[in-house]
Amino acid sequence: MEIEFKYFFASLIGLAVIICIIICSVHIKSRKIVLFPHIHLFGNPKKFIVRYIPFLVILLTILVTILSMHPFIKEHLYSEKKVYNIVICLDVSNSMKEKNKLKISKDIIRDFLLKRNEEDRIGILVFDNLPFRLMPLTTDRRSLLRVISIIRPAMVDIGGTAMYDGLIEALNMFLKDQRNKIIILLTDGGDINSKYTLEDVIRYNQQVGAKIYTIGVSSGMNFFVLEKLSESSGGKAFFVTKNYEKALKGVFDEINKLEPSYIQEYKFDVEKPVDFYIKVLAFITVCIILLKLFLTPIRERLNV
Repeated sequence: MEIEFKYFFASLIGLAVIICIIICSVHIKSRKIVLFPHIHLFGNPKKFIVRYIPFLVILLTILVTILSMHPFIKEHLYSEKKVYNIVICLDVSNSMKEKNKLKISKDIIRDFLLKRNEEDRIGILVFDNLPFRLMPLTTDRRSLLRVISIIRPAMVDIGGTAMYDGLIEALNMFLKDQRNKIIILLTDGGDINSKYTLEDVIRYNQQVGAKIYTIGVSSGMNFFVLEKLSESSGGKAFFVTKNYEKALKGVFDEINKLEPSYIQEYKFDVEKPVDFYIKVLAFITVCIILLKLFLTPIRERLNV
């Protein structure tokens, strides 16, 4: 950071005036450097004002010069507005009824929505035998909460798990120019009904660019598939085998930390003054001039 001067050219003029005053004072050896020969035209002024006008003019010149220099350091502060686009891809197959896995998942997802920033766009897709877009990407939290409340097992089609088809459909929910794309996949089983494959999902996501967080909520899952999905996208895989409520809450809390939600949309310059020493110099100068103002009459009386 470099020190800049706000009114540099004005300060040069003031400095030139001060230098001239000093030179004239030394050369002429008189304190009456600034003269007002026609001051009587303004009436009969008080003796005190007339006597000290030269000193006051010099003092004003010095102070204006010091103020005009106004050195400062300019700092550029940047921040950004980070809005996430999150699709929750939820398995609603019949097996999610076991041990209240779907109900617990719905409660945790509801809490997750309420913790996110209001400008985050969130969508919900459910799948069993077929994928279904339950809610497009939106900032409308009320609609999202209302939709979550109607989710039930086998609500799309009875039987089967089309996880890969669900992920392809979730990827299609993003717009091309959107940034910070996140998919949270929550499932309790492997794929058995999809027309797409794992490789199809990975290949297609290379074009879309979404980060996939996978959550497996069953001990009988194919962990390798979920890990590969997450690792290929820069996400993370989580596995929950017991104590679903506490474990799922911890998973979503960690996702919140990995993808922090914040809105900051300011970009501005800040001027930090560095004129402490100049203020000290100005104070000393004023003290010297005032001292001279009061000591000069005393010295003149003593000489008389």
